[in-house]
Amino acid sequence: MPVAASPVISRALASTLPRRPRSEKRPIPDEQKDDKYFERRKRNNLAAKKSRDARKAREDEIALRACFLEKENAVLRAQVNTLREEAHSLRQMLVHKRHSEWGKT
Repeated sequence: MPVAASPVISRALASTLPRRPRSEKRPIPDEQKDDKYFERRKRNNLAAKKSRDARKAREDEIALRACFLEKENAVLRAQVNTLREEAHSLRQMLVHKRHSEWGKT
């Protein structure tokens, strides 16, 4: 059964693909900075902030999930150890019971 890749893994894999190089940044002359330019800058700044905030929220969510899973893992490991000890103890009791029954016959 195939497992769907999480969005985080998909983004990580996508980031390893070669990208086309960015064009060189050139300053815009003041005479070309009209209302349209400033509106575009404003929208771009808002989009960049929204993107940064979303990335930070995703990172925080991943960190929180990792913390939860680490704690759950520790609890599960403790349960495994307890169950192993109990199984060992029950096996010992069974061995002693069989040994004592063999001695009676």
